[in-house]
Amino acid sequence: MKRTFLSLCMMVALSTISYAQSFVDTFDANSLGWTESAFESNKGSAIIDKGVLTIKSKGENKAAGAILTAMSGVATKVGENTFFETHCYAPLDVKKPFEVIANVKVDKLANDRVCGFVFNYKDGGNFYCFNFNDEMVNFTRYVDNRVVGNISQGIKWPSKKKLEQVWKLVCDGDVLSFFVDDMEILKVRYMPLDFSGIGFYTFGKQTLVVDEMTFTQN
Repeated sequence: MKRTFLSLCMMVALSTISYAQSFVDTFDANSLGWTESAFESNKGSAIIDKGVLTIKSKGENKAAGAILTAMSGVATKVGENTFFETHCYAPLDVKKPFEVIANVKVDKLANDRVCGFVFNYKDGGNFYCFNFNDEMVNFTRYVDNRVVGNISQGIKWPSKKKLEQVWKLVCDGDVLSFFVDDMEILKVRYMPLDFSGIGFYTFGKQTLVVDEMTFTQN
């Protein structure tokens, strides 16, 4: 009887163990409903084709000042020619710990070319993002088309020529961490997440190619 009771206890314990669940998006099809668009005005494009997601923004030199202003944390209204983004709604419960990994290729790391990871996306004027260029990395909050919060720090890349990268966003409940090639480049605390929208961001004349993403609920 005692042995039977212990066996039952072990079965109950095993049944309550939770395992990480993962979903891999290889972009062979648009199964997550990524926003796609051809070039619109002077903004950019986001297209899934041949197993990759390609995001391009058609920046102009005059946009460099706006980029630096936004990256400095000054409240800036989102304009017609500032950035281009694409997003989907991830198979994640953002109220619980999760991890997102993306294999990307950046066109160029430069002062006037920015790229980043969009998340907590509600709509085009309300989201968070980690974004960076060749000198700085930022965590930026957009509310109603305005930058309302920004955390910035300088960064020294091991190699500016290494344009194929692995991006990782980790949320453990209280801390958001962003990694590039296993190097943590920025950590943010106490930023609540409410929306599962997630995606990518380009600013200036930038191209970003994504060939695989992994979403893991921990």
